[in-house]
Amino acid sequence: MADAPTLTTLRLLALPLTVWNAGFVAEELGPLLVGTHLHKVQGIAVDVTGDPTEALRRALRRRASAGRGVMTWTIRGDDSAAIGLLAVDAFGRRALVSVSIGRPYRRHGYATEVLRALAGWLEFRGPIVVEARLRLGDRTSERLAVATAFVPTSVILPDGWRVWYRPPPF
Repeated sequence: MADAPTLTTLRLLALPLTVWNAGFVAEELGPLLVGTHLHKVQGIAVDVTGDPTEALRRALRRRASAGRGVMTWTIRGDDSAAIGLLAVDAFGRRALVSVSIGRPYRRHGYATEVLRALAGWLEFRGPIVVEARLRLGDRTSERLAVATAFVPTSVILPDGWRVWYRPPPF
């Protein structure tokens, strides 16, 4: 986790998650993420029908201590309030990315902004294939993927996810 930088954009700050701040982040984000799709493919499998705070705390601590290729960031807005999570699982020259924004903060372009910053940082480190998995028929996620230069593949996973990738910038 030590190799995850703080990512900055004009409006956002993405701070690396650690074992020490995972509990605080879960307390802050739990109420915001009720009813959102947290990405089970990246180990953040949380029951979002009730209060997800305790399950989110466990999942975030597990991710924070998972090792070098597993990185998670807390996305913070202008007022320093947590607005979502950003995650990447890097293995070899591939990186699986996901972003979850709390309901009150959606439709402000935050996901697009922070995903572009993450993809730019990953690509700056060297040649890498950045991919995302989108639930079939999820138009909002598809718009986000297109806005951040991802293209769909013909690969559909058995559990109803399509693999998208971001072509290398060179």
